[in-house]
Amino acid sequence: MKEATLQAVKRAMPGHGRARIHEKVLSFLGVDDQSEVEIRTDEGATLTLTIFSDAVVEEGTIRISGEDLKKLNIPDGGKVHVTRKIPLEEQIKAAAESTAEKIKEGAQEVGTKLTETAGKIQKGAAETAEQISTKAKELKEKVKEDAKPIGEKVSKAAKSSADAIMEKIPIGKLSADIEKNLTAAGPDEAKRIRGILAGMEGEKAAVRVQAAAGRTVGNLTIPPEVNLVTVQRNNQILGLDKDIILKEDDIIYLSGTPDAVRFVTRMLEG
Repeated sequence: MKEATLQAVKRAMPGHGRARIHEKVLSFLGVDDQSEVEIRTDEGATLTLTIFSDAVVEEGTIRISGEDLKKLNIPDGGKVHVTRKIPLEEQIKAAAESTAEKIKEGAQEVGTKLTETAGKIQKGAAETAEQISTKAKELKEKVKEDAKPIGEKVSKAAKSSADAIMEKIPIGKLSADIEKNLTAAGPDEAKRIRGILAGMEGEKAAVRVQAAAGRTVGNLTIPPEVNLVTVQRNNQILGLDKDIILKEDDIIYLSGTPDAVRFVTRMLEG
């Protein structure tokens, strides 16, 4: 696995579990844009971050937040080692394949021992050498046939477990309040909205409409530092049509700078 040693440079915006590096470093590490990487210091501190490609970032640096610098206990400009984080599904698959291989090796060892036992029986028993050989072969084949599906079952069970685990892992580092509201929208819509929010800069929020009820989306005063994502009404995702008339308890998902997000929140909630 390739490792890149980079200079950790503090970024102005909050990190929210993200970092930025040059696209050439992404290619060197063999990872895709918005994949997870492992950040490690010489002192042994580690941190997992989602990496974003940014042509503005110098090749020998990685841009991370001041909060993440503190977690790693290094100063602005400190040295870190960056490697690809092996996805959970790959780890489970590798473990399952290793287990299946051990089962296969164990079956072969059992077959060998049965053959050796058959040779000993041949010396002291009344049965003919041909009968012993036939029985030994039958036992050996039976052990192999019984062991074969075990490996297949382990591999299938591991993949099923990995799929189930991955379904429950949130795509982005979102707040509990956002996740709670998204559960009402259904898995497909929730996954889509998580993906949009995860790719946005700034603070994310799910704001419940109170004071702004009765106004249309197009009538809202939204500062340029805020990006609206969508309107949710109960379990329905309505989008951002300017003619949508907001109702009390509608949820609006948005992202932006902290001050601008607070301004919009006060306007919607009252």
